[in-house]
Amino acid sequence: MPYLICYDITGDPLRTKIGKKIIAQGLDRINKSVYLGSISESSLKSLEQDLKQLIQTKGDPPDSLIILPLTAHEVQQMLVIGLNELDKDDLSGERSTLIFN
Repeated sequence: MPYLICYDITGDPLRTKIGKKIIAQGLDRINKSVYLGSISESSLKSLEQDLKQLIQTKGDPPDSLIILPLTAHEVQQMLVIGLNELDKDDLSGERSTLIFN
């Protein structure tokens, strides 16, 4: 299932650590503090635990992080203005594969 993860983290070291954890799970950075990609339920739960612990132990009071599940339809309907090379078919799971013998 595709997820959108975005954050507002004040400290550079924590922001870097969180970004690396999100990317390590296979999500793509689509903006400075916004990530998008498909992730399994078990990987998501593990990532949620890691991010929650990081923010609770190393974050400042105003720090926040949002994880938003998206449907394939919502990904396809996404409007991108400006340069961003999103593969909506891949993210929504609607990519078709042709196999030739």
